[in-house]
Amino acid sequence: MTDTKVKNDLIASYQADAGFIVHDRKMAERLYALVGIDPQRSLDWRIYDFEGVTHFFHHGVVSLVRKLAITANDHLLSPGEGTGAPSRLIVKMTGCKVTGVDINPDQIAKARELAALHNLQDKVEYFEQDVGELSLGKKDFTKAYCNETCGHWQYKERAFKRIHAHLKPGARIGFNAWLKGDKGSLNEAYGHVPEFRPLYKPGIWFQDDLDTYRKLLEEAGFTVLETEECTDKIDIKMRARLKASLQWERYEQVFGRQAGESALRYYRGMLQTHYDFLRYGVIIAEKSQSPAGKVE
Repeated sequence: MTDTKVKNDLIASYQADAGFIVHDRKMAERLYALVGIDPQRSLDWRIYDFEGVTHFFHHGVVSLVRKLAITANDHLLSPGEGTGAPSRLIVKMTGCKVTGVDINPDQIAKARELAALHNLQDKVEYFEQDVGELSLGKKDFTKAYCNETCGHWQYKERAFKRIHAHLKPGARIGFNAWLKGDKGSLNEAYGHVPEFRPLYKPGIWFQDDLDTYRKLLEEAGFTVLETEECTDKIDIKMRARLKASLQWERYEQVFGRQAGESALRYYRGMLQTHYDFLRYGVIIAEKSQSPAGKVE
């Protein structure tokens, strides 16, 4: 189980008044009205990139969907769901169903509100649980994915075993992951990168490298099929995002200059951590037919 202080600091880091803005339904409605997007019908990339506030962006989720070969017949497990932006995109792309789990009740509440905005209530459901204590009635999910949140999982070995127990044999799982950097995790960045300090509460980072992911997943009963180190790609895309002047002008037109500056500070601060304290990777694994080790 995640330590109480870590859990509380995680929840505090993902609030509207924290180091970056976590968008809710009302904010989304205002922006979509300005740019003329219907969230119930559109797959416009701006929807995900606005609602997600993530680093892999729209393209990274689309790529993961293709690697996992998700179809309308799948029922996905999404541990570390957050506010659900990737799941909404995946459902719209494929017609599948998603069960999302997150430790943060505020994120779950936002996910439900935004699912209603997209008219996807019949396709997504959410549960407030610690992934390391995952316990759902359904034990035959056909696939699973985690987009950018497993770097917060304090006890990955247990989380992977709990996920494994909820998947059908042969089910695949994909991760867009924040990895440890060359000089350590983001916990070490607080002492070296001033621009990063105000963005998150300290002590909430449990990043690993790709070799450690492989080891932990295999110990949990998965076979790792593919890994990719993609820091260069993410770094280039994030720098391009900072230069998208029209996007930021529209954002400030709706939410004000202070909100726009906050968003830009976030990406600038995160860019300062790249390579030394933050790398990125993609992992694809499959549930082996043989039983996993016992969960303690």
